[in-house]
Amino acid sequence: MPSPHYFLKHFVPFTGYPYKGAPAACNLCGSHEAITVAETDRRLKTLKSIACVQCGLIRTDPMPTPDELAEYYTTSYRADYQLAFSGGPPRHHLNRSAREAVFRADLLAAKLVPGARLLDFGSGSGEFLAEARRRGCEAIGVEPGRDYATYAREHHGVEVLDEAENPSRFPAGHFDVISTHHVLEHLRNPAEAVERLAGWLKPNGVLYAAVPNMAATGKPPHERFHFAHVHGYVRETFDLLARRAGLVPHTDYWREDTTVVYRKTDAPVGRLANPGLAERLAVDLKPMPAGIYLASGAWIWPAIRRNAKAVRDGLAKR
Repeated sequence: MPSPHYFLKHFVPFTGYPYKGAPAACNLCGSHEAITVAETDRRLKTLKSIACVQCGLIRTDPMPTPDELAEYYTTSYRADYQLAFSGGPPRHHLNRSAREAVFRADLLAAKLVPGARLLDFGSGSGEFLAEARRRGCEAIGVEPGRDYATYAREHHGVEVLDEAENPSRFPAGHFDVISTHHVLEHLRNPAEAVERLAGWLKPNGVLYAAVPNMAATGKPPHERFHFAHVHGYVRETFDLLARRAGLVPHTDYWREDTTVVYRKTDAPVGRLANPGLAERLAVDLKPMPAGIYLASGAWIWPAIRRNAKAVRDGLAKR
């Protein structure tokens, strides 16, 4: 269990996170011009999020450095957002991951045929890899989280790499299906990652990609921001990120805003821009003042909902 000092750094409202960071240009279009969309996160901790004026991509400002982000994911992420203090994935995560794996496999069923090559980039505890292999695919995962990768190997018997940052790690056009589920919001350089994945995709292959939708309704603005997500997407910016990598939405597949199946295209990319989107996001995502939000009590139910399953899992282990 983490020390009291850990909780002071990561959970106390109206305080900043333990990082310095550095200013960064927009990872999608390269622009430095941006406007602020939020200054606190879902814990009411100080966290500034800005939207690029040219393309609308949301990012943390200042952006954590590579070393700071690596340290955070090594020491804090699973405990911060899944209350996984004991090392391995908690039961509620495994249950949700198993359900999502079947949904994703059913969506991609036309491509997940015996002998198909599949890469799951950010494979977590391995449920989707296991489901793809059950359908006859040659499946391999990439998961930098050691505990989750170890769980996937030991419990599902799947092949999982620690990293795949080298573009030549796999031959060009190697995979029939590439999948990345709720990963790109965590990366400092998502544009490069998607370009790398697109390079490994066969000409007729598909890339399934999903990230949280910052424009989702029914969620208080504070709930959409937290330290683990250094980039935030809406439908327009997610499609532009894919477009930069030579990908477009595949119309044969169901999509829901920022859960999309993409295919390759030879069409010119064009200008990476979404005029007016940043200004719209600054209005739509503007949280109520943190003090008013705290006094309203509106934060109580989301906090209970987030943590109830983790607490129940902890009690069940006793």
